[in-house]
Amino acid sequence: MLNTKDQTPLATTDFTPLEPKPMARRQGPSAALLFTTLFTVSAIAVMVFLFAARAIILRPDPATAEVDLGGLAFHIGDNYLLLKGDHLLTAQAPGYYPMSKTIEVSGEATQEIDVVLQPLPGNLLVSSNLTDIKILIDGQDAGTVPGTIEEISRGAHKLEFTKYRYFTLQQDVEIEGLGKTQAIDIALQPAWGQVDFVTLPAAADLFIDDRLIGQTPLTAEVLETGSQLTIKAPGYKTLRQQVSVKAGSKAEHPLIEMIVADGTVTVNSSPQGASITVDKQFKGTTPLDVQMTPFSQHNVELFLEGYLKASQAISVKPEQQAQLSVDLTPNIGTVRLNVTPDDAMILVDGNRFGNGSQTLSLNAKPHTISVEKSGFETKSMTVTPRPGHQQALNIDLLTLQQAYWASRPALIQNSVGSKLKLFQPNEQFMLGAPRRQPGRRANEAERSVRLERPFYLATHETTNAAFRRWKDQHSSTAIKGHTLDMSDQPVARVSWEDAALFCNWLSRKEGLPAFYIVEDARVTGFNWDAHGYRLPTEAEWAWAAKIDQQSNNLVFPWGTELYPPLAITGNYADQSASGFLSFTLPNYNDQYAVSAVVGSFQANTKGLHDMSGNVAEWVNDYFDIRPNRNEPELDPRGPQQGNKHVIRGASWALASRTELRLSYRDSGTDGRIDLGFRIARYVDKPGGTL
Repeated sequence: MLNTKDQTPLATTDFTPLEPKPMARRQGPSAALLFTTLFTVSAIAVMVFLFAARAIILRPDPATAEVDLGGLAFHIGDNYLLLKGDHLLTAQAPGYYPMSKTIEVSGEATQEIDVVLQPLPGNLLVSSNLTDIKILIDGQDAGTVPGTIEEISRGAHKLEFTKYRYFTLQQDVEIEGLGKTQAIDIALQPAWGQVDFVTLPAAADLFIDDRLIGQTPLTAEVLETGSQLTIKAPGYKTLRQQVSVKAGSKAEHPLIEMIVADGTVTVNSSPQGASITVDKQFKGTTPLDVQMTPFSQHNVELFLEGYLKASQAISVKPEQQAQLSVDLTPNIGTVRLNVTPDDAMILVDGNRFGNGSQTLSLNAKPHTISVEKSGFETKSMTVTPRPGHQQALNIDLLTLQQAYWASRPALIQNSVGSKLKLFQPNEQFMLGAPRRQPGRRANEAERSVRLERPFYLATHETTNAAFRRWKDQHSSTAIKGHTLDMSDQPVARVSWEDAALFCNWLSRKEGLPAFYIVEDARVTGFNWDAHGYRLPTEAEWAWAAKIDQQSNNLVFPWGTELYPPLAITGNYADQSASGFLSFTLPNYNDQYAVSAVVGSFQANTKGLHDMSGNVAEWVNDYFDIRPNRNEPELDPRGPQQGNKHVIRGASWALASRTELRLSYRDSGTDGRIDLGFRIARYVDKPGGTL
């Protein structure tokens, strides 16, 4: 509220700002504080470094080498303090190659490290009063001296100095290296003497070590170590010999009488290849350069098979080059070739001479004559015609098939003594027996088969001796005091499996492919392409037993009637076995109560023994009571599987009409004392074809 009583009027005045108070100036840390702080930090860093660093001792070679390990390293006496890890070390010294390598500082308290510098090579200054001296250092070519040989490694070296006409100097030098140059002075000793040479005639060119010295007579330098002397003169033979003389001495060589030079005759003939004799001395074959003494007559003779001898006289002058060419006259003989087939081609020494029979006129020397035609085996022979006598040759070519079979042996003998005969049947016949044949059994159903694949079949049954080569403890046993165990008796009491395994053993023994496939010692299949040993197929056995040479189908081995056999034809149940067999043949005694020695009886028309009698035989086929009657069946192999195998043929224990028939068939798996086998095999190529 205004005081109304005070009426004094207000008046304006000029504004004057107040002077600001001066502010106090701020002071920084003192120098003493900064120094103290820096010193403390540095001390801590040093303490940390000293705590973490590891000491290493360097052993430099040379000791004067300067070593640098970088910035972060402390050198205290011989020790360096470094942090763990990799560090680059460099070193250098005068006269040495500088070195740089990385070292690893480990956690060990102290490490020792060798620092070895490699010395620089040295130089060798060689002085001599001679020039062009060859130097070898440690056997290696180092050039020539006088002069400086640079960069020779430090150490001992063997020096060798050589120069023609001077003795070799050898010297050992120790090279200091370190880039220094050493100096040696050498003096080589002369190695020659003087020799006087005189020749007759004179004026011959004389060479020492292929250097022309001059013409004789003359004096020449000759080395004590030996020099090659060569003397040449027109019309004379060049003389070459080694000469030597003691160094520094003088000698006189004996008079050298030169020999008149030969002439040369180039002897050639048509045709070439003829033998050359000069004055009865063999020189070689044409064409040939022959040396001959001059001014004499020489007799030159030429010989070539199938040609007449040629003779000629010749003489030559010294160093004359002469020619002698002779056309040789053929010495002819004739050969008459009678060829079948008549269109076959004839080749003589590989050259075609036409087709068919003809007379050949040929040189009287060996010729290769070949006769060939497609589809036939080529025949080749060596023939030497005789002049004045005609030779005649009859050449009948075989077809490839004929040639193949001609190369197959008709009879082979294996490693256990069994003989096998080759058969090529190519024949159709009836397997089994006619329905009305007396004694016929139900399993003998008649069927038509054809055999074409050739095979070998044993002429005898397998013996005890042969089987024991595989199973040495096998016994065929005995009956009523009659043994079946003699070596030459047929093996008996053999299962089909053992007979097949014996065949495989025999195949392996002779390097043949096995016919039977075996797993876990059991036969599981057949390899029909193999030509190893096997049991015959039933068709093979039946064909071999009952089909004679005229293709007749036999009932019994001796004919068509059972009683009585006209002669003793085989080993059956006869009167000698009546004491222990219930059924025997009346009025028949083959003298063997049990099995006989194999081959004791006459062979059948195919040359096979005991195909009926002695022991019955295993064949390869599985047994089927009702065989397949498809007609005709080619090379039948029997059923593909089965439980039993076929048995064919009678034995010493059988005598009934049914059993004595060649069509009789039985079956089984296990062995019997009257049951054995014979072996067979195919020819080496399936089907017997090329």
